[in-house]
Amino acid sequence: MAIFRKIHTQFWRDDKVLEEYTPECKIFMVYILSNQNTTQIGIYKITKKQIAFELGYSVETINTLMDIFINKYKTIKYNEETRELAIKNWGKYNLDRTGKPMMDCINKELKEVKDKSLIKYVSESIPKKEIKDLFDMYINDDSYHHTYNESYENIGQEEEKEEYKEEEVNDVGRYAKLYEENVGIVNQLVSEWLIYISENIDIGLFKRAIEVATNRGHVNKGYINGIINKWITNNIRSLKDLNVYEVSSKNKGDRKNGKSRYIREIEDESIYQKPSEEQIREIQRLLQ
Repeated sequence: MAIFRKIHTQFWRDDKVLEEYTPECKIFMVYILSNQNTTQIGIYKITKKQIAFELGYSVETINTLMDIFINKYKTIKYNEETRELAIKNWGKYNLDRTGKPMMDCINKELKEVKDKSLIKYVSESIPKKEIKDLFDMYINDDSYHHTYNESYENIGQEEEKEEYKEEEVNDVGRYAKLYEENVGIVNQLVSEWLIYISENIDIGLFKRAIEVATNRGHVNKGYINGIINKWITNNIRSLKDLNVYEVSSKNKGDRKNGKSRYIREIEDESIYQKPSEEQIREIQRLLQ
């Protein structure tokens, strides 16, 4: 998953968009071009249920929109078995530069495509010969990765040197599934919260928050959200971040009875609950 995707401003002035697209079609196409599952090659795996969940439409509406864009506008293709979607003119607007980091990224993503006919579909709009040739390797040759390694080993020495890396996808559908399996039903409020959570922490840390809440006997959205907010406040957004924090706490001598001070705080109910009447009376006594 990239942090951002390019959408050409001319999209809104295109004759077909202006004259034929309904508001739903416009939203659908922008989503197809920019959702978190998109890849650098314009071919990615996504389910209709996820599209429906993130756009707030029914699956039936998504089926209708998919049919329109596949058979009427002919701008996308979708494999029902592999759940892979391909965008016809993706290469025209997004695959316009080379360089070894870029080529490595493309090569890596092409290896993961199951339906090779989608590679050919996207390849037809690619303007850069080097990139189009790489796509064609995957269409015609089972030994494409060997050919790539030989042909592109030194490419980009004179090209741009910036690092290009696709980040791991945080699919909100996975968060919703984890929530349903361990906490409860996903309603509208919960779905909006899950989208926020998926944008701020990885799935592993979300699972860890549920585990902590389960161990404390408070498996509910409010308690889990309290744990996650405390992590985010401390700039902890992944299991790796949490592990680093724990090691740092240990090195500072903040560990006791095998647990870091931070984990003890996370597991302390008093952080998330109001003080009891007895605690209030004791505080009042001390103040007097």
